[in-house]
Order: sequence, then structure tokens, then C-alpha cells
Amino acid sequence: MKMLWEAADRGVELPLSSLPVDLQACITGGDGVADHYGGRTGFTFVEQSDDCVLFVELSKNDQIVARSAVNLTGGYGTGILGSATAVLAGSMASSVQRAATANDEFHSPARFRLVKLVKEAIAAHTASDPADWDITFTSTGTEAMDLALQLVCLDGFDLATGLSKRREKDVIVACHGAWHGWGLGPTQLLDRRQFTDGLPKLAGQETVFMIYNDIDSLRRTFDAFRGRIRAVVVEGILGDGGVIPASNEWWAELIELAERENARVIDDEILSGFRTGQVLAVPPGIQPSCITLGKALGLGLFPMSAVAWRKATLSIRLGAGVRTFNARPYQATLVSEAIEYISNEGLMERSSRLGTALIQQLRTIVDRYPRVFKDVRGQGLFVGLELADAYARDGRGMRDRLLRHGVLVEVESGIFNRRVPKPSRINETLRLTPPLTISEANLRNAVSAIDTCCSELDAVSVAA
Repeated sequence: MKMLWEAADRGVELPLSSLPVDLQACITGGDGVADHYGGRTGFTFVEQSDDCVLFVELSKNDQIVARSAVNLTGGYGTGILGSATAVLAGSMASSVQRAATANDEFHSPARFRLVKLVKEAIAAHTASDPADWDITFTSTGTEAMDLALQLVCLDGFDLATGLSKRREKDVIVACHGAWHGWGLGPTQLLDRRQFTDGLPKLAGQETVFMIYNDIDSLRRTFDAFRGRIRAVVVEGILGDGGVIPASNEWWAELIELAERENARVIDDEILSGFRTGQVLAVPPGIQPSCITLGKALGLGLFPMSAVAWRKATLSIRLGAGVRTFNARPYQATLVSEAIEYISNEGLMERSSRLGTALIQQLRTIVDRYPRVFKDVRGQGLFVGLELADAYARDGRGMRDRLLRHGVLVEVESGIFNRRVPKPSRINETLRLTPPLTISEANLRNAVSAIDTCCSELDAVSVAA
């Protein structure tokens, strides 16, 4: 693909016919898989090099434009290690040859190592003991959240009698704008009808919604459903709702109210885990009943998620935790090595430092271009740029503009629900999640690309 990289550097068009036949077919016909939103973009991603992705876009007269962009979507594409994934190459090769392929009915030293590392990381963050936690693994984040829901729904249930000691606990509290997965169970924690209407509900459970990081909303919800709340499901940082961190005070109040109510707290860290300058986004010392991890855990190489629960508050029923790919030895070996690499290289501390600088730089852009961006929020290398009102629902359009300028970001839906007061609603937000290893030079290049794009949009707005 050297020809395409050179074309991207020069900014020239090439004939579609100059590309390999299979690449031509992919560009013109697609890869046959619908995306999250039911249709592909006009971009074809070809290759990754260091922090940058090479892509092509079909233009007029069967010409293509090749470009490169700094990849700030480490939650999906590059993974948290970015180009440093290469340090795992030796283990990949040896593990393919040596790793046992037996399922999780059998013990595995590779899985034992991973369990130990994750338990220790969670315990260190939550000021607890590794022995306080049980853990199992799933493939996707959706599976992890589905299992977390099973844990709280089966809490107090007696299989022999078919009765639950907690049957009066018939309310699950979730947050406006949250995202917890695509399955039948997790979609019931969403406040958007396109994901919920027409689908069956959890028997015997009602989902109610509160405003994330709003202490008054939190208190009103617990007052309104006192005695009935079984669980509260929250994110370490509200991701799809607009990358909104919660205050230490809000978290402390949540945990206190939940303990009084004898309700379980599920902390969904599938999107935020490993990204905020620490293992979890939740404030240090806070101890949820259950924690889910994912996305970053799979390093961008394969789906892997985890469910950890405090044994003092929850337990798993035999058979309920079974998943086909429960941290197979090959996966466990690579993820363990990655976690140790992150620790040895001080990547958490580095991401905290880089994230603070990135947010400061983006704050300058927000202040300079209020017609384009409304706010910047985040923690570590998990950052959100909220669009101004003129672009409130143009997240995908803005993403595409930035991509053409040389930076790849994700789009978060924001909060437009009419049950949320207008001052608390959030416009669509661009999510920046660089790999923990991204170079400072490429971060500067990304900020420069955002600034240039905003300058052009601002000039158009003024002219209009």
C-alpha cells in the first residue's frame, strides 16, 4: 500500500482502476456487513501505521482520494496499546502453538494469571482486598452487562422453592443517555425507543431513569422508589450521553443511598476502563457491588470483557456464568502481558498527564470557536467535545469533516430525551480515546487538525 500512503501525503487523486481488484470491489460494493446505524460510510479503511490510519474515499469519475488520519478511536480500532501491540508479537506466535483450547470447565494457568492481575487492579483502586472479589469473563460488553443483570435479578432467588427473598425489589435505576449494550437485557437500561420498543421486558422489573451526576435527581429517584430499588446501573463516565464524568460527591451519595436501600450498584466501565489515567473511572475508594470491563481489555485484537462482583453483596448461580469464550488461554496470555506492560511502562500516569494537556488545548479551541463546539469534558485519554447548537445533531457529519482533515474520532449520541429538563440535555459529542501509547507529536497533529477544521467552519458561519 506504499502507493496509497504516498498519495495521501501528496493529496492527489488516483484512478480506482489503479488499485487491487479486491480493494476496488470493497470500495464500490462494501464489505457486506451493516454497521451500528444500518449503513456504511463512504470511507474504506485500508491500513494502520503507528498512530495513523490510511483510508480512501471514492470521488467523481471513478477516482479515489487517499488520506491518513491520527486514530483517536483506541476503544475500537487501535486498542489501548496502539502500535505498541507489536510487543505482544512473540507471545502471539508461541501461544498459538502452545495454548490449551479446553473450555473453562478446566483450570488454566494463563487464566489464573489474568484473574490475579485484574482482581489486584480492581482491589487497589477500590481500597479492598483481591479476595473480596469474584470474576468471570465474557466476549462482548453486551454479554458482560447481561451477566451483571442476571446476578442482580437472581440475588435472593431460591431455585428449590422458586421464590425470591428480594421480590419486593422490583425497580432497576438507570441513567438518561446511558449505553449498556445491544442484548435484550441491556437494552432495557436505555431511554431511547428505537432500541427498546417492541422488545420484551424483564419480568417483574421496572426500569426508571435519573439524570447522571445530578444529586437532586439521584435523591428524588431514591425517595420515589424507596424500598423497591433492586439495583442501580451507572457508567464510570457517561459515554454515549456525552462523555460526562461524575463528581466524587455524586458517587459518595449514590453508594450511601444504595447501602441504605440494600440495592446493588453496577459500575459499567466497559468503555471507560483503562482510559482515564487509572484502571476505573469511578473515584478511588468507591466500592460498587459489580464492575464490568471490556473493549480496552481485548486490545483491539479480539472481544474480551470481564464481570467482577463483591462476594459480600452478590454471588453467581452455577451455570449462569457460562460463556463460550471465557478468557481462553491464548486471550488470557496476551491480555495479561498487556496489563503488565501498561504497569511497567507507566502508561496510566502518562495518559493522565497527556489527557490533562489535551483537554486544556481543546478548551482553547472551544473558547475560540463557540459556533462549532459547546464544551469539552473528560478524564485521562477519554475526552468528549460537545457540539454547539448549530451542529447539535450533526455528529456524523462533523466526524467525516474531521476525518478529511486528518483526525479520526467517534460520535456519542448526547441526551435529547424530553423527560430531561432542557438545561440538562446534551448535544451530540465527539469522543476522543487515543491509545495510551500515542505520541505527543501525533496528539498535537490531531489538535491542529481540529483547529483547522473549526476555522473553516467558523469562516463559513460568519460569511452566512
